[in-house]
Amino acid sequence: MKTELSLLLLIIAVIACGCTAAAPAVSPAPADTPATAVVVPDLTGTWTGPMQGYDQGTGFSDYADLGVMMNITEQKGRVFAGDIVFTTNGTPSVSGFAGVIGRDGRTLSITEQAGGYCTGEIVGEDEIELVYMEDGSPYSIAIDSFRRV
Repeated sequence: MKTELSLLLLIIAVIACGCTAAAPAVSPAPADTPATAVVVPDLTGTWTGPMQGYDQGTGFSDYADLGVMMNITEQKGRVFAGDIVFTTNGTPSVSGFAGVIGRDGRTLSITEQAGGYCTGEIVGEDEIELVYMEDGSPYSIAIDSFRRV
């Protein structure tokens, strides 16, 4: 009888504690809502800054005689496009490019019309760091530290 009474008290205690209650219903997100929404920064504008790199046959350089300006003229969501203007001895040369912002909202991938690719990161609201790569002969790599003008 003692065992039956103890068992009955145990069952009543479990019910009183709510251990047998059903888990609350969780409504799923609507089908058109992404699981993790990416905040897409607006990159349109003019960006400029110094470069450092290495070119086959030339070696290391800070490109003191080369000015670089990146104009992002269009952006639709995470995809953007524009022109890069290289100025050597006062003579500009324009090349188109297109790029994407990664799902993390910070990483960048860019392809250039004149050849070469960039990967990079949005460092701040008005700061981007890009790593330019060109394979083949001559090969080249550079770090571009751009700020929005």
